[in-house]
Amino acid sequence: MNRRWLALTGVLVVGALFLGMIVAPGHGLALASYADENLSALVPNGWHDEQLVAPYGTAVLAWVDSGNPHASEEVRATASSHLTPEARAHALALSLRHTAGYVQSYLGPVEFFGGRPAWELEYYVGHYPHATFEFNACSSAVAMTVTVSASGLIALNNEQLTLAQDAEPKCDGPAFTSPDRADLAIPLRLPT
Repeated sequence: MNRRWLALTGVLVVGALFLGMIVAPGHGLALASYADENLSALVPNGWHDEQLVAPYGTAVLAWVDSGNPHASEEVRATASSHLTPEARAHALALSLRHTAGYVQSYLGPVEFFGGRPAWELEYYVGHYPHATFEFNACSSAVAMTVTVSASGLIALNNEQLTLAQDAEPKCDGPAFTSPDRADLAIPLRLPT
């Protein structure tokens, strides 16, 4: 009886730890799964969907914490990028260089759970930290960019990797397949 009780207790403890990593990976941050026809991602509960629209070949999702406008997540997927994740991260760092209050704190490779390579640019604009992750998906046919911002470095560190590594495009989504599919982002052109 004592061995069964000990085994059951062990299973419950491991289960609680695992559930805690999914439900609250960063000090009480509860996450929800989001998916549409082009992208899937984890999103902190209670964050507001920005309802962004992108042209054909790109899919974008963005959320902002209604109670803290400095906390946000943006997931962008673009078909057929010819740049590597490293080149895209360097290009972003270069483009932000002249932004008022920009301070770069890290630019380099990171590895997501499961071994997926990515490049991260961590930086501040003003007093607010941001982390942008560049990686490829769909056999390198889709370039992924995930940007997470927070009101402080501790909050950013608690959420950045969890949110970034879960973002995925749907390789056969309408944004990445034949433009003949019904897609409201494609302007209607009548024959002349």
